Amino acid sequence: MREASSFRKSYELRDGQLSAIHFGDISAPPRILMLNANGFNGYSYKTILEPLSVHAIALDLRGHGMSELPTDVAALKNWHIFRDDVVEFFNRYISAPLVLAGHSYGAVTGILALPQIKDKVSGYVGFDPVLIPAFARAFNRLPGGRSFMKRRLPIARNAGRRRSKFDSLEAAFRRYKNRGAFRGFTDEALRDYLTGGLIPDGEGVKLACNPLWEQAIFVAQGHNVFKAIPHLPPHNSHVTFAGRHGAVSFRSGRNAIAKVIGEENVVFDINRAHMFPMHDPDYAMGRLSEVLNA
Repeated sequence: MREASSFRKSYELRDGQLSAIHFGDISAPPRILMLNANGFNGYSYKTILEPLSVHAIALDLRGHGMSELPTDVAALKNWHIFRDDVVEFFNRYISAPLVLAGHSYGAVTGILALPQIKDKVSGYVGFDPVLIPAFARAFNRLPGGRSFMKRRLPIARNAGRRRSKFDSLEAAFRRYKNRGAFRGFTDEALRDYLTGGLIPDGEGVKLACNPLWEQAIFVAQGHNVFKAIPHLPPHNSHVTFAGRHGAVSFRSGRNAIAKVIGEENVVFDINRAHMFPMHDPDYAMGRLSEVLNA
């Protein structure tokens, strides 16, 4: 058995460089590709990807981690630009089918990309995809709708106010440990997030993901993921939705996915919070292993 390792690599896209972390047996063809949650980065998923002992790729989506791709906060109305990045990456750099996985907005981005890359996707794993009802998407398209949501939606308002600069990684670790969205993270998962999400800034470090970009993503809900759901791999997919502290999905949306991949492959767990891959890496690894080995 080859020794597992990891390395970072940048990939040319149409308007810049997309950064990715490779885990596992990197001499073998990639078996899984992971898409990060909003505000996070590919390295955040080290604790669930590295132990799989297969070649896994975790992307830093546009505006996140070490990717160097332009962002336009004012122009962001939907998640199509992230979809297009994933499609381009697959078309240029993926030659054989693999498992597509994602967390939160990354899970949705993967589904949005499926109609154009489904021939290169052998399975899908979603960790709490964000499903927005039609009326909320319509509100997002009204004049001033996104600006209103930036002020009134708590998760977006808090993201825009997020502290972005720290003296060091350790100072950031102490700041975040068991606070806010990071409550319940294992120490290893929190350090992985910071390792992949902080960049040098003068005498200290700053978040690679601009808080205003993170905020813009939360309210840019003009896409319609339900048009792409029928392209999920019907016989090799699993989606876990979380309900603790409030769900980012709704029942008929979850049912739409269940109709394609089967009710037995869709879990709604009211005891799990949205960041459950960082709270319980073993569970997340289990779902990935099931689809990888199907």
